[in-house]
Amino acid sequence: DNVTFSYTGQKEDVVLHNLNFKIPENSFTALVGPSGGGKSTIAKLIARFWDTTNGAIYIGDTNIKNIPLKQLSNFVSFVTQDNFLFNCSILENIRLGNPQATDEQVLEAARKAQCDEFINKLEQGYQSSAGEAGDRLSGGERQRIAIARAILKNAPIVILDEATSFTDPENEAKIQEAIAELTRGKTLLVIKAGKP
Repeated sequence: DNVTFSYTGQKEDVVLHNLNFKIPENSFTALVGPSGGGKSTIAKLIARFWDTTNGAIYIGDTNIKNIPLKQLSNFVSFVTQDNFLFNCSILENIRLGNPQATDEQVLEAARKAQCDEFINKLEQGYQSSAGEAGDRLSGGERQRIAIARAILKNAPIVILDEATSFTDPENEAKIQEAIAELTRGKTLLVIKAGKP
């Protein structure tokens, strides 16, 4: 059967019709297309930020509407181009990926996400505040903090929604290394603007 995704937003209706596809476990899948084509809508439906009005989305044999939201959020890590950081320490910002993580686990996730070097250059290191919405860090540094969170979360499904769109050249190689670490052994969906 074809699946119809439909979402009514505040500004306009976002509707995807006759869409049916499968993402195999432990695979890399890219959705590439022009802005406004529905790629991010699909990603948000998978993470259940929104619900389908027709059709269904399954993880394995289970309709995601039958998975409690807290449990579903453990299955999916979502990294976007504009990640929000809180006005608390960098250590605690990373720990949001797994609130039960030890300090050593947080530090290990930061190392894997290529954060350790720039964090240790800050006056208070990991205890430094990220600032209001992360404004004490560059865009690439905020991106790596978000990737560290996702590494710490260790969800089996990773969605990267335009995650490197606004990366400055200085941070691009580090972010690519961090993404490689994040996605190892995972089911990966990458959203990218451009021509398919």
